[in-house]
Amino acid sequence: MKSFATSVTAYFTDPKYPSMGLAIVYLRIIGLWQLKRVNYIVPICLYVAFGSQIVYIFFSNRPIHYFVNMFQTGFFHLGLAKIALYYYNYPKWMETFDWLSEKELEQQHDAHLKTVVDKYTKYGNNISWIYLVVSYMTWVINYGENLLMVIVQMETLHEIDPTYISFFWLWPTEPLRGRWNVYPYIILQFFYAFLTCTYLLAFNVLCVSTMIAMAGQIEALSEMFRRALDTDSEEEQYRNLITCYKRYADILFTQKTLNKIMSSILFIYLLVASINMSLILFSLANLKKSSKITSIELVLCLIVECFYFYWHGHQVMHQSQCVSAAVYDSAWVDKSPRVRRLVYIMSSTVNRTLVYNAGPFNDVNVTTFIQILKVTISFYRLMCTTTVSGSSGSGS
Repeated sequence: MKSFATSVTAYFTDPKYPSMGLAIVYLRIIGLWQLKRVNYIVPICLYVAFGSQIVYIFFSNRPIHYFVNMFQTGFFHLGLAKIALYYYNYPKWMETFDWLSEKELEQQHDAHLKTVVDKYTKYGNNISWIYLVVSYMTWVINYGENLLMVIVQMETLHEIDPTYISFFWLWPTEPLRGRWNVYPYIILQFFYAFLTCTYLLAFNVLCVSTMIAMAGQIEALSEMFRRALDTDSEEEQYRNLITCYKRYADILFTQKTLNKIMSSILFIYLLVASINMSLILFSLANLKKSSKITSIELVLCLIVECFYFYWHGHQVMHQSQCVSAAVYDSAWVDKSPRVRRLVYIMSSTVNRTLVYNAGPFNDVNVTTFIQILKVTISFYRLMCTTTVSGSSGSGS
């Protein structure tokens, strides 16, 4: 059993990309690594399917119902936006992967930095495993409940409730009747749901893996600053400080690039997640027991997913705030005036707080995560108040 676990771990590890090994292997499995023309076929089919759902809203006799339905499943459809941004920013992703892996492989040969890199490598890959397993379990539970209800209704009532059948795909006939009409649809729905979820998770794991790797590089930089003056040669001390500052400039550039890549999609996710959690909570009272359980589980998963992003964004912010103090942790007190002056300059110029942004107004940190929960509760209370007011007005 132990050897099997070891072989599985080795398969999902890429030695060229230490802290992002699982994310890179995952991209390779689903055809998003070293892109070729054939890798665009499946996403294009998904975009056509998604477009057909939007078109059907305008031809349906219940456009508001279907619009709300699509919004409630927006976190699945969001995978299409994420994959489009991945294709668009593919060269920048490759540059980022190469830079991070190059630095991590270099640091493996430094006894002091190796400890830092190994810690973040183990942590990053473990977190990615946990996130993927939990996310796929959430999808299986929610899709499984939906699938089970469709089959039960089909075999007992011979007609499908549109609430279940339109969960992922808006079929052009309503209501659906007949096994040959329903079950082929179930197959199409399965592939659409599974592939959309797969692409969504790829982008999520990629974003957070690079956040973790960046936090590791910043902590490694702090360690470099602390040990920059552990030598008797003044020239070598000066050179070490300059090397550290160049590394800091590289980190600033890479973080800025990653922020541009991820900012827009994180902002969309912030809005979709907040409103969706409110809609799901609001609809709990009208759901059957099985749907109520899966809906609660889905809300919990969305909260965990938000925390997954915002906690690791907070890690980068925290580590960046420690760099300036790390400069003064070096043995600078008894050094020459020239070196002490450079230490002072370094400390005052490496004090920038590195923050990922979710759109123009929100920082990706724990504070914003708490605000998301507050917004969710506010939306939920607003909808409940509106409903109660409407009912009171009708009664009077």
